[in-house]
Amino acid sequence: MCNIYQHKQLQERQSASLALTSSAPAKSDVALRSNAAKLSVACRSENTSDSGRAYVVKHTVFVLGSNGKPLTPTTQTKARKLLRGGQAKKCWSKFNTFGIQMLIDTRTETPDGALGIDNGAKFEGYSVVCGTENNLSVKLDLPDKKKIVRKLKERREARRTRRNRLRRRPARWSNRSRKGFIAPSQLVLVNSRLGVISELCRIYPIKYAAIEDVRFNHKKHRWGKFFSTVEIGKNKIRQWFDDRGIERFEYRGFKTAELRKQYGYKKTSVKSADKFSAHCSDSLTLAADVVCGEYIESGPFLVVDNIYRCVRRRLHDSNLKKGGIREKYSCGTVQSIQKGLIIGTKKGKVGQLCGEDRGKFRYRDGFNKRQTCSTLSWISSQFKVKGDTSASPQGKPCGSRRR
Repeated sequence: MCNIYQHKQLQERQSASLALTSSAPAKSDVALRSNAAKLSVACRSENTSDSGRAYVVKHTVFVLGSNGKPLTPTTQTKARKLLRGGQAKKCWSKFNTFGIQMLIDTRTETPDGALGIDNGAKFEGYSVVCGTENNLSVKLDLPDKKKIVRKLKERREARRTRRNRLRRRPARWSNRSRKGFIAPSQLVLVNSRLGVISELCRIYPIKYAAIEDVRFNHKKHRWGKFFSTVEIGKNKIRQWFDDRGIERFEYRGFKTAELRKQYGYKKTSVKSADKFSAHCSDSLTLAADVVCGEYIESGPFLVVDNIYRCVRRRLHDSNLKKGGIREKYSCGTVQSIQKGLIIGTKKGKVGQLCGEDRGKFRYRDGFNKRQTCSTLSWISSQFKVKGDTSASPQGKPCGSRRR
């Protein structure tokens, strides 16, 4: 497979002139002095990685145009100048990362941006590369499939029990179409992936997608059940990129491992570790191979926890109380607020809304412990990011809510 970097190099070599002009040595000297100056600035900034490689200041602030389309990311210093000059306004992504949106028309030229995707059964890695910088890397904790299957089984049993109490209806199994069908338990995982992918493509100028193509010979081996979870829904993700004109590059697993060793990225054997080396080292390898074909220093790293799935609409408890009374069980909202949203309390605490307890809001804090509060100061539909303790109401203010 020929990546974008190699393809550009081939085109440049074909169009290059065989004659050496007199100005060539002067240009090369200028380039060498420029690279030496950049290296000295990087060394003075004292920004070095674990491997000792120096790097310059990162463009960590995403930029949206006046029409909402992503532009080239910028630095924090440049963003402050644009905000003070009234040329831009503040905005945030669903990852709770800071960005700006331009209020005036600007240039729309953007560097080559690639999204590297390392798929997995329970954990995944995503890396964004614009030019020669890694602007953001995300480790995604996928929903727990076992809990989803258990909830679907309970829902199926409750639905069959209800239908047995009603009059007999004609069978309708013959009018169901199986074209493009994905099981509900698998569809939750696919939609979780698409949620992260769509948000990254919304805030960064993504032109290429480098995906690790997971394949397994299920006919020959019987121990690859986790591979099937990753394989299901690949066509839907491919179609998502094709509909938006994003060019796809697919890599086999062994090819990803070879490139990772070639570029010098480290990978840990603990898949559940909240580290860059767990999954994002592979995703950054794929993105770097597509854009520039060389080592790129890792940038900001986030861990998105998308495991929680609330109990949806279930009007009554399955077990009857004394006297045949069917008590109210649960629904998908708490005082008209949807479960699973990020909430903030008046005391400055942040959590994920999960239920109701004697007229109070029940939520899970950063340590996954249940807490209660009587009043909410703000709510937000952003992703749950581990280690994020900021209590700024970047979502929709909800005011004071009491029962």
